[in-house]
Amino acid sequence: MSASPPEPDLAALSAAAADTAARTATAAGLEIDDVADPAEARTASALFDRVWGRDADAGTILAPEALLAIAHAGGQVSVGRDAHGEVVAATAALLGRDHAAGQVFLHSHVTGVLPEAVGGGAGKAMKWYQRHWALARGVDEVRWTFDPLVRRNVVLNLAALGAGVAGYLVDRYGAMADARNLGLPTDRLEARWELGAPRVRAAAAGRVATPDVAALRSAGAEVALEIGGHGEPVRHPTAAPRRLVRIPDDIESLRAQDHAIAAAWAEAIRATLRPALDAGARISGVTRDGWYVLADHGGVAELAGR
Repeated sequence: MSASPPEPDLAALSAAAADTAARTATAAGLEIDDVADPAEARTASALFDRVWGRDADAGTILAPEALLAIAHAGGQVSVGRDAHGEVVAATAALLGRDHAAGQVFLHSHVTGVLPEAVGGGAGKAMKWYQRHWALARGVDEVRWTFDPLVRRNVVLNLAALGAGVAGYLVDRYGAMADARNLGLPTDRLEARWELGAPRVRAAAAGRVATPDVAALRSAGAEVALEIGGHGEPVRHPTAAPRRLVRIPDDIESLRAQDHAIAAAWAEAIRATLRPALDAGARISGVTRDGWYVLADHGGVAELAGR
């Protein structure tokens, strides 16, 4: 058995992360800076409210003074400007402590991209900049929560960035008054981004492997959740050691158009992922067309494609 390559030291990792951040920002047409004054904080706050569909009656997601406090206390508040100088993306993250592990990490509370900039790589650029920001300050892990049904974010977090899933959180934020979550439970997966892990370094270099679903099925993986003929969730009870879980292409549009089916998806994903993760299974991969792979034992690298 060949020895694993040595882990890079923090200085080398930080330098490589700076290169990745610069490259992805250029590809997205963004200039990313940290927020330093009240005017920038107001712009970032307004962007979050617009992205999440918050109106004045619902209150703001993060007030400008809260963003300035986060930055003053050592957290990250950053904005991405397009070629015209318009802010089209923003991030707010605060320092956290895992008391059991004695570990400091960066908790990424919110990253938002305006609708007109979605699909152009802005979200990815903001996250790679966050990795550089954290490593430059001696922080080697970022954590955040994300909706298990929003496919583009699932693929970004678990495939493009190489983050892992630490657990399933039931109704993490309670009832929320924004357009994305109104009337639905706020179940979330917890992402843990180990910034120096081999999988993350490979993703930073553009080497992103995704599972081969056909090969997995041939090897005995069974479908636990799929999309029915009318867009509804269809569950299949299975005890197979590898299970395949499909999520809709655009749950946000579905939530706006058919609340009953959207609510059924919220129930189905909770019933499928939560008990598996609580029992020790892990999400070992995700495909761009919306398949999670749940594995009880070992990995699926031998069945991975591109």
